[in-house]
Amino acid sequence: MAHMIYYSISFVKWEKEEIFMDVSTLERHALAMLRKPLTLKDALLEVSDFRIDRRKKYPLYEMLMTAVCAMVAGAKGPTDFERFGRLKLRFLKKFLPLRNGIPSHDTFRRVLGKLDPKRFNAATVKWLESIADVTGDVISIDGKLLRRALTTDCKTPCIVSAHSHRTRLVIGQVKADEKSNEITAIPNLLDVLYLKGAIVTIDAAGCQKKIVRKILKRGAGYVISLKGNQSTMHDEIRAFMQDPAFKARFKKAKTVDNGHGRVETRTCWQTDDIDWFEDKDKWAGLRSVCMVESVVYDKSTGKTTSEARFFISSLPVDPKRALEAIRAHWGVEAMHWILDMDFDEDRSRARREDLAENLAMLRHVVINVLRLDKSVFGGISVKRKELTWDDEKLLGLMLAA
Repeated sequence: MAHMIYYSISFVKWEKEEIFMDVSTLERHALAMLRKPLTLKDALLEVSDFRIDRRKKYPLYEMLMTAVCAMVAGAKGPTDFERFGRLKLRFLKKFLPLRNGIPSHDTFRRVLGKLDPKRFNAATVKWLESIADVTGDVISIDGKLLRRALTTDCKTPCIVSAHSHRTRLVIGQVKADEKSNEITAIPNLLDVLYLKGAIVTIDAAGCQKKIVRKILKRGAGYVISLKGNQSTMHDEIRAFMQDPAFKARFKKAKTVDNGHGRVETRTCWQTDDIDWFEDKDKWAGLRSVCMVESVVYDKSTGKTTSEARFFISSLPVDPKRALEAIRAHWGVEAMHWILDMDFDEDRSRARREDLAENLAMLRHVVINVLRLDKSVFGGISVKRKELTWDDEKLLGLMLAA
């Protein structure tokens, strides 16, 4: 035990036990607290440029910052980046050198198509790690199809991203070729994220033994939805949780939301009485199971509907905390809605090489920049409009970034 330190993390809501934390992890925490948070500029300067020196007429950092600024103002792709740059050249020169002016749309398209998305993602992950502590946070992981970005073999790319509930930042992404390959993409995303002390939530696609082992290896807990892809497990847990003889013994928590013309009551039952489950030991860290029953009363029609959902978890029994984590998962769905409604992502036809993935990364960067900005009050759509209309505020945003 000479190389271990006894370390308490009792401040983490979901885990009140004392655990061992290795020295390297403690050092990482200490350095994170001492070092100055990185800026977006710092992160983008670290993105490796694949071009040879004589082809670097337009520095990669300048191109990426121009693209970010253009996207804040409503640009959607390379052609918009060029047009925005040429119309706003005097403005852009207030925070970028731009000695050779603005690249053509072909240059933007070629560079963003060949830029390594893994290195781009690694740079943004490092930036976000320096400004956001995930300890005790809920990190929701989900995939989103790029519906118009069909590849040459007619596959639809899927971007699997991680969303922080506390900060509402997109903290990482990877691409899967098809929605079904989300299962293989999730472990790759977990590998690049710092998750120590967090709770990871995933929908039923992530209910895989390999994935829960990976989550625990990364130092996090999990709450994962259970559906038909694990049909036997789902049916057994459903029968157990809905049995009145057992249900009365489970701990529960309830919330009531009244708004948008309806009243929704959510009740969460949770238990760690799972010794009866034969495959318990095959699911790493499995500690409890949950059932969430949602009863919705529609004021306009007078109708009441109900739905029961089931979850597996590595968390100790605390139905209030479990229900908070389950509800927090909708944050990533809301982020997907923003990408479609505010950024028109579903209509993007970018498909050349890695262009679709890198444009998705830029959209996530813009969302993060806008979330971090406190100079303008309002949602993403409101902020983009006001920043577009006011050059001084947009300049302040880019200088702060």
